[in-house]
Order: sequence, then C-alpha cells, then structure tokens
Amino acid sequence: MELYPVESSLVKPGDSLSLRLQEAFAKSKVRPRDRDIMAVASKVVSTSEGRVRQLSRVKPTRQAVRLGRKYSLPPEFVQLVLDEADEVYGGVQGALLTLKDGQATANAGVDRKNAPPNSAVLWPLDPKASAIRLLGAVKRRTGLDLGVVIVDSRVAPLRLGTIGLSLASVGFMPVKDFRGKPDLYGRKASITFQALGDGIAAAAQLLMGETREAVPFVLVRGAPVEFAGRGSRTEKMGLKDCLYMAQILRETRRTRD
Repeated sequence: MELYPVESSLVKPGDSLSLRLQEAFAKSKVRPRDRDIMAVASKVVSTSEGRVRQLSRVKPTRQAVRLGRKYSLPPEFVQLVLDEADEVYGGVQGALLTLKDGQATANAGVDRKNAPPNSAVLWPLDPKASAIRLLGAVKRRTGLDLGVVIVDSRVAPLRLGTIGLSLASVGFMPVKDFRGKPDLYGRKASITFQALGDGIAAAAQLLMGETREAVPFVLVRGAPVEFAGRGSRTEKMGLKDCLYMAQILRETRRTRD
C-alpha cells in the first residue's frame, strides 16, 4: 500500500471541498487513479460545511461551568461538547469522555486545535452523507472509481497518543469479516473483524499530523479492500457488544442506582 500526502491551502467555511481537493492535486506530484482512496481530514470537511463555532457566542449552563472547573476546560467549550454529545460519562484533565453518533470519543469531536482564534470546530453533521457527496463530486470531476475516508483522531484505552479514526468510509467495504476463517493452525475465528476503514485512516493520519502540517488530504493506493459503490457494512457496533463501553455502561448504571 502506498500513501501520498497532498498539501492544500487553508480551507474556509463555504469552500467547495471537491474544488480544493482538485486544486491540491493539481499542485502535487501525484494524480489519482482508479481504485485509489482519498483520505480527507474531518476538520476540513467540517470547516467547508460551516461547522465552526465562536466560543464568545456560547452561553454556558451551570453544568458546563461545573464540568469546566472539574476538568480544567473553558465552560464555553464544555457547553459545545454538551450540545454535541449523546452522553457524557466523565473525564480527565483537559477532556471529557463522550458518546457521539455511536462513537466513544473525547469531547464529542469538538476541537479547538487548528480552529480560528476563539473558536472550535465540530464534527461534520452527517459524516456518511458528507463522504458520499464528496465521492460523487470527485467522481464527476475525474470519472474515476474511487473511495473516500473521512479521518479524525482518537485515543485508545491506556495508550499514549492519538491514532486515526474513520468517521465514514464510502466507495469500498470498510470492514472485513474473518469469522469462520481458519488461522495457521486450523482454528476458526469466532468474533474477529478487521477494521479496514480505521486502518486506512490510521495510516493517513500519520502523514496528516496534528498541528501545522497542512496535509488535509492523503491519496491511498493499493489498499487491500473490496470496492463496492458506497459500501454496505457499518463500521460501528452496539454499545452492549463493545468490550469497553459495556463495562462503562454497567458501572454508570450501578452508580446511578
């Protein structure tokens, strides 16, 4: 698998993301081919869709003020997290553990990094729809059979540092089912799936970086995936089936009872 970082000028609210992508490729040394995948940073997707909020315009509630004091976060920022989150489970200094659109993530995806001064950027309102629109626009411009992954970063339990996360993958099957497949010793896998969308996102995030790299696009070539239109398998699982979240939910219910 080959990955090519593609730098871009600053994306602003209201910009056409497909046009910015086309301009970025025109200035780069690589050109997309059939069966390539475009990894796109969620921050530029959100910014182009106007998902940027000025903190000075946010009025924090008492809950936001209390959580801000407890976890050393600005109350206006906490209020945005509360507005975006489906659930808030607690936190550590500088971050809240939340559930957002079926994803266990920090701060419900709200981020001040690489946001305009005194602002925060939210996740795309509907990452899957955003990926489908971008894929359609790129296909119309290029005529190529491509895939798109919208990439954000996350932390994993008990691991230091961020890794890539696929908020949405379209154009290929993002999960491979290994259940029933034999291993080297003939033992059949019973619960194993491979998260191809997340794997591609993790690889791309290494090149995108986290601060001033200005690489919102990464072209991924030769990924071991099955191209299938918009793709059909979900990348998410139910809370009760998740090894980590099932324990958090059980503890949360016990505490509330």
